[in-house]
Amino acid sequence: MKKSRLVKSAVIGCGNVSPTYLYTLSKSPDAEVVSVADINPEKAEKQAKEFNINEVYTDYKDVLKDNLDAVFILTPHYEHPEQTIFFAKNGLDVLCEKPLASKMSDIEDMIDTCDKEGVKFSTMLQRRLYPNTIAAREAVKEGLLGKIRNVELDFSCYKKKEFYNGWRAAKKTGGGVLMSQTLHRIDQIVFIFGEPIAVEGVTKTTRDYLEIEDYAKGKIYFRNGFVANLEANNSSLGPNNQETLSIISISGENGKIVLSDDLTPVWSVPNMPAPLDANLNAIPLKYRPAYYGPCHEIIINDFVDSVMKGREPLIEGKDSIPAMKVIFGFYKSAESNGKRINLTKKFWQK
Repeated sequence: MKKSRLVKSAVIGCGNVSPTYLYTLSKSPDAEVVSVADINPEKAEKQAKEFNINEVYTDYKDVLKDNLDAVFILTPHYEHPEQTIFFAKNGLDVLCEKPLASKMSDIEDMIDTCDKEGVKFSTMLQRRLYPNTIAAREAVKEGLLGKIRNVELDFSCYKKKEFYNGWRAAKKTGGGVLMSQTLHRIDQIVFIFGEPIAVEGVTKTTRDYLEIEDYAKGKIYFRNGFVANLEANNSSLGPNNQETLSIISISGENGKIVLSDDLTPVWSVPNMPAPLDANLNAIPLKYRPAYYGPCHEIIINDFVDSVMKGREPLIEGKDSIPAMKVIFGFYKSAESNGKRINLTKKFWQK
C-alpha cells in the first residue's frame, strides 16, 4: 500500500560515502532523513548540520526512537550483518552498502532474516545500471558478438597507507583488493554473463602492515565454457601515481567491447550503436569521493520509491550473491594453492 507521507529514514555511518546518500535524499520529494548515527559524534554532527537533520546519535539502535520507515547502512562491512538483522527485526526496510558482509554465511543470514521479517533489503550495486553495462549484457544475450573467445578483468591502482588507517587493513574486513575495489567489476561481469560455476586463483599480501590481500590473479568459469581472467592489484602503481586502470575486455568472434568503469573505449558490436555515457554529475563532486562513478542516485531513489509504494527494490540483497561467491571462492582457492572451487555448492560450509 502506498504511504501517504514521506519515507522517514536514518543514515547509519557518517564516513566518506554518507554525503552521497544524504545529498540524494535531500533532493528527493519522497524522503526525509530524520536522524544520523555514528560512533564518532563529530562526524555525525557535521553531516547533520550540512543537511539540516535534527537528530544525532552515537548508538545506531537509538534511531528507533524516531518512528522510521527505513535505514541506510553505511558502516564498515563487518558491522553490516548485526545492524541489518537488528533493523529487519524491528520492521524497517534496509539499504546496505557493499560488500554486505565479510562472510558468506552472514550474507545468507541477512537475506533470510529480511525475508522472514517481510522487509525490503537492497544494496548498492550501481554498476548494473551503467548504460554500457546494460548494453554489453544485451549484446551478449542477443549473441551479437558471436561466440565469446576471451574475457579479461584488469584492475590496478595504488591505495596509500592512509587508506588503511583503522579497520581497512584488518583481517576482520574479510578481504582486500577483491572485496573492497574489485567487487563492483566482478558484479558487472556476472550481471553481463550470468552466474559463474567455478573459480580458481591466488592472492598475495605485499605490504607488511596489511592482514588482507592487495594482489589477486585467477580465473572465473562460466556454464557455456568460456573463462574470464582476472588480475587485481592496489599496490602496483606507486604512491605518486593516482591513476586507476579498470578494464573489462570482452572479445567475441564477431566483435569486441571494452568497458572502463562507466566509459566505453571500444564498442565494436554489429547492428548495435555504442551506449551513451551516464550522467556522472547527477551528484556534485562536493558530495561524493572523486573516484565514484554514476548511478548511486538511481538506486537510492528507487529504494525510497519501493518503500513508498510497497514493491520490491530494483536491486535486492540477494543480487549480490553471485559476485560474493566469486570473491569468497577465490579466497578459498588461494588457501588451497589455487585449487578450483565449485561455486554451485556451499563451499563456505564445513
